[in-house]
Amino acid sequence: MIQTILLRLPNWLGDSVMCTSAFQKLKRMYPHAQFVLVGSYVCEIFRRDPCVKAIYLDESKKAKNRILSLYHLAKTIRTEIGSIDLGFCFSNGFFGALLLYLCKAKVRVGYAKNLRSFLLTHALKPPTLKPLHQVQKYEYLIKDFVDYAIFEAYTPLHLVCGKESKIICDDKKHIGINPGAAFGWAKCWEKEYFIDIITRFAARGWEVYIFGDTQNLTIQDDTHIHDLSNKTTLIELIDSIKALDLFITNDSGPMHIAAALQTPTIAIFGSTDTADTCPWNLPIAQEFFLPSQAMISHALDSTPYPTPKDITTYTTLTADTITILSKHLECAPCKKRTCPLKHHLCMKSITPDEVFTIALTMLQLPKE
Repeated sequence: MIQTILLRLPNWLGDSVMCTSAFQKLKRMYPHAQFVLVGSYVCEIFRRDPCVKAIYLDESKKAKNRILSLYHLAKTIRTEIGSIDLGFCFSNGFFGALLLYLCKAKVRVGYAKNLRSFLLTHALKPPTLKPLHQVQKYEYLIKDFVDYAIFEAYTPLHLVCGKESKIICDDKKHIGINPGAAFGWAKCWEKEYFIDIITRFAARGWEVYIFGDTQNLTIQDDTHIHDLSNKTTLIELIDSIKALDLFITNDSGPMHIAAALQTPTIAIFGSTDTADTCPWNLPIAQEFFLPSQAMISHALDSTPYPTPKDITTYTTLTADTITILSKHLECAPCKKRTCPLKHHLCMKSITPDEVFTIALTMLQLPKE
């Protein structure tokens, strides 16, 4: 009987959120198991999950001797948790697999990358089918450890909400703005464009909340503009995004949080790939990506799947509560930290007028 499952989560916020579909499937398969999570500070987003027994921060990267630091962390986990039946490494780094090995997990699952296969009992070759979303690539790791019916079922991203929102609930519209993103400014919409739409929202008397990194936005004082950048915990961020009427964001961790919470979202893409990390929901999964069961070889042999629509042909795509904007220029997605061509047209060509008009539509208000 599987009693304890360890998950070594990705270090990035968005990737940890995208793991939640796989996490939900494991919880359905093993309803009596206790889960132990290891990763960066972003593990905090799972603090309120009743299935999580313990969370451990892996700060070994800061240590002088990383292997020794991991050894001590693994020893602490073994002492406090005991035997670990299953271990899944959702991070692709060597040291994530080493942690599972040092924890003496009986079964250790991860992708065969970065010379770490010898540390894993199940080193899987990454799926090469296309199009597959990053959510599905995380799901693929658990395919041999859950029932087929559980694996094939669409499972939404999931985060537990509470009552720690920074949003004051009233009859006004509450708009969230996330102008930053990890991995460089190439992923970010123009600062002046964000300032433009923030000013328009505030002029209507709507409450505008700025999250994440302000990217040095210079905004005039306004009672309707609330700067929460670097002022929320991850738990408060989740609850605040849940309370919004609309969230406007770059491709980022908070974008995936909004998708998990089904908060109406405008997601602005430029240097990154919508075919890999766009916001995830059922309509998008059904129209633009192969079904999860297609990743199982015997299903491919017996079932012809229709070719999904190509998401990269849509400059504006609305699917339920999500609208994705991407101009899909010839130079995109470059996936670079900074624009290698210096013009940043992938973002500059998405105008404030375009975003504001879509915002009015999503808020079910008349266009200007």
